[in-house]
Amino acid sequence: MSLAKSTALRASFLIAAAISGLLAVGYARVVALVQDQYFWLFNAHPLVAAAATPLLFLAATWVVRRHAPEARGSGIPQVLEAIEYARSKTTREGARALTSVKTAVVKIVSSLLGFASGASIGREGPTVQLAASAFALVGRLSARWGLRFDETAYLVGGGAAGVAAAFNTPIAGVTFAVEEMLEGAMGPFKRNALTSVVVAGIVAQAFAGNYLYFGHPKLPEPSAWLLLAGPLVGALSGSAGAGFAWILAHPPAILGRWRWWIKSLAAGALCAAIAFLLGGTTAGSGYEVTYGLMSDKGAFPPLFPVGKLVATVVSYHSGMAGGIFAPSLSMGASIGAACASVLHFADAKTCALLGMVGFFSGAIQAPLTGVIIVMEMTDEHGLILPFLLSALIAQRIGALVMKEPLYRHLALMALKRASPQGDSKSPVLSSSRNIEPTSK
Repeated sequence: MSLAKSTALRASFLIAAAISGLLAVGYARVVALVQDQYFWLFNAHPLVAAAATPLLFLAATWVVRRHAPEARGSGIPQVLEAIEYARSKTTREGARALTSVKTAVVKIVSSLLGFASGASIGREGPTVQLAASAFALVGRLSARWGLRFDETAYLVGGGAAGVAAAFNTPIAGVTFAVEEMLEGAMGPFKRNALTSVVVAGIVAQAFAGNYLYFGHPKLPEPSAWLLLAGPLVGALSGSAGAGFAWILAHPPAILGRWRWWIKSLAAGALCAAIAFLLGGTTAGSGYEVTYGLMSDKGAFPPLFPVGKLVATVVSYHSGMAGGIFAPSLSMGASIGAACASVLHFADAKTCALLGMVGFFSGAIQAPLTGVIIVMEMTDEHGLILPFLLSALIAQRIGALVMKEPLYRHLALMALKRASPQGDSKSPVLSSSRNIEPTSK
């Protein structure tokens, strides 16, 4: 490749990363406005909010089913699915459908309706799919100018940039690409992935400021007891995370016999009931509850971990667009804080951080990403050893419950549904290097 084309190719990645950063910040601000309106309505007229929830669930699901089924769900499994399609030389249309402008628009609309309804969803997973869509669009436009379009490279860069921009955690973006998208085989994408997350992070910081996602909690100096707390909290939160992943991956058979609109209305009604009983704390990503815990500005209801888990599961299975990344962190934080109370550990906030790492590692089975993302969000580098202990134990528990990590399992199931009669020898499934079919 000539120097001019090499420079142009790198410039295309920089442009895509900058667009991803702008999209992440803009989407986050709109989500915050929509959630503020929901909380205002819930606090002023809780019965009105509860009555509106099932109808908004229905609208959020309908727009996906009617206009872009590829926009359903978290966003991260969809990017993994698109990467596998891109690797196949015969079915690249699937990657384009998953990362088209239309899909991105529907993703935004459906998730915003979900946030307005009080669904238990996060914006971070959708941000990853939006970033991947931005990268794919720039890559396709670049190809018209004679540049080599390696769709896989652009999608991996977009996924990593999405994580970096969504949480303001550049290093976690790189780690996520290694653990979840390439399983350690960075290969030729290493430089582009690193450049992408750095530029996306810079643009996001330029507009949103150099903030910490969960603030800077005041914690006591690390002590030897944390070496005991890490494994204990990791085991408990990791078990909960593994159970959460299994439920998401294996929906009850009865759901398949319900009409989609009945399922959506029922999910909305259940979410509304849970939110009403728990003071609205289960709505959205759970960020407000977690931030309140970290900054000593509030506490969660005793039944929050259970309520949040159920609300997240039914929101996901309703068929709307919405992430599970941030809700997993909030569930882990609440479980960790509860462990501190039950086990009489000295500091609830430290155990909450350990719980975040453990729940995420048990559910997603990406322990390094879990450790680094929590460290970057809170700047608590002194807890690296307890974090690692919590993450590794939780990951092992998760692996016992689920053979494939959750995101890759969901991507594999989508690929199987898309292949003729679930044929495991289809071009896409045969080309998959990340995802192996489950044994029967």
